[in-house]
Amino acid sequence: MSLPEEIVEAANAVSDSLDAGVFVYSGSIDSKGRGLLIKTMQPSDEQPMLENAIVFLTTHGGQAGEAYRIARLLQNVTEKFYLCVPSICKSAGTLIALGANEIFMPSVSELGPLDVQLRRRDEIGQRRSGMVVRTALNGLAEETFRVFEQVMLRITVGSGQTISFDVASRVAATIATGVMSPVYAQVDPESLGNDLRDLSVATAYGERLVEHGRNATMETVRQLVEDYPTHEFIIDSEEAKNLFKDVKSPTQEMNEFINKCGEALYSVQSPHFILRADKHMQPEGNGDDDDNGANAEGRTAAGVDTRRKTTRRSNHQRKRKAENPK
Repeated sequence: MSLPEEIVEAANAVSDSLDAGVFVYSGSIDSKGRGLLIKTMQPSDEQPMLENAIVFLTTHGGQAGEAYRIARLLQNVTEKFYLCVPSICKSAGTLIALGANEIFMPSVSELGPLDVQLRRRDEIGQRRSGMVVRTALNGLAEETFRVFEQVMLRITVGSGQTISFDVASRVAATIATGVMSPVYAQVDPESLGNDLRDLSVATAYGERLVEHGRNATMETVRQLVEDYPTHEFIIDSEEAKNLFKDVKSPTQEMNEFINKCGEALYSVQSPHFILRADKHMQPEGNGDDDDNGANAEGRTAAGVDTRRKTTRRSNHQRKRKAENPK
């Protein structure tokens, strides 16, 4: 895809400031999106592999497995993985955020809870929020305890405390069991077990990603999975700072790039809008360096050829060398 020159220039400014390839991902997190991202990560003369990568991610979420694969890919092929959230990054997008080393969020942007989407029984293509299961179980537990507590207190107070706590509690437990048993009887143990197993997926993926990214903790993962009431809950930049170690406002270069891209980053695109935006002119005379031992430094992950050539440097790398000659 040919980009307007003003977008390329803005992307180059971001690239030079971070020594990073600049990637845009706007759309659902799924296998097609991951495939397109892998394609854009293939190095070329104009877009050589750089040490780091920054992804401008706009998404409502998608598949947890694909989010994990994308985050792992970016972790494996870069020294540092930056994530910028121009507007919205929900559910599976938050899972990718757990893998980033640093996160940039303007005040208008938002993350969401880690919410695995479960298939609806007997419904083709229909899904429901995993939080419904957790909320239902918590609600049943709270209602059962409320019935038990009210009955026990009424027996104790109503008897003028002539009935002991032990007897009152046993009677209250019997009544609460009788009241709530018909409700619990409607729960299918097999379906519930399958749902709870699926809910553990986000936790397991998140724990593995933060271990590498080190911008969050296991407690962050637990909070994102368990502590929010709905799939739509808004985690703004201020709250994100309490969850992640390093959340910053975008730099001037990043804001300029976001503004140039406009609608592509402000709203989720369908079909996917995925590309690498920065381009770097290569110096003359690459010579035989392409064939020397530099290629041994390359790493490969998920089919991405990340071989770097020693004579290929971004403008930022060359500037740093000029400013700090040996």
